[in-house]
Amino acid sequence: MDDVILEEDLYSDEEVKESKFKKFFILALTIFLLVLFAAYTLINAAGIDVLSGLALSYKAEKNEVDFSFGNKLIFEGSTLEELKNVYYANPNVEFKSCLKGKKINFSYYITEVLIPITYEQTYRSVTSEPCPPNSIIDLHSHPFRRCLPSDQDFNNFKLFKEKNPDALMVVMCEDNRFGIYE
Repeated sequence: MDDVILEEDLYSDEEVKESKFKKFFILALTIFLLVLFAAYTLINAAGIDVLSGLALSYKAEKNEVDFSFGNKLIFEGSTLEELKNVYYANPNVEFKSCLKGKKINFSYYITEVLIPITYEQTYRSVTSEPCPPNSIIDLHSHPFRRCLPSDQDFNNFKLFKEKNPDALMVVMCEDNRFGIYE
């Protein structure tokens, strides 16, 4: 019976401590590498663009978008559904739309969706006729969750705002998400 060696006798206390340390070290290294990978993914230019766009955009709920301290977009009738249909019809390219309606106090009531003559559409741009001056919103789409306007978008909007000081620029970046700029 003295010849029987128990498994626990095969390992010294030092080896058990070393084994636990190795497991902890491997787990810690794995977590560190995952955090590093996530940070790289989210902090590169595309990740910042998406995160910033999501932070600075608004979702429509029950045909309304609340933005900027009580201001609202209110889609009357089927206007929001019309916009969604245009969005779904153009999944790989940008589109432009002019929204007509009226501004009462801090609310923009959308009553009509107009698609201007479009000359060129790509994944990152759209070239079209400008919106008529009686439009209250100059809207165009951007790629999925990329809600931030470009410098060119702001330049075009500045020209439109000269024609209609109450106008808004809206970037549609999901079927139900909008970046709104005054």
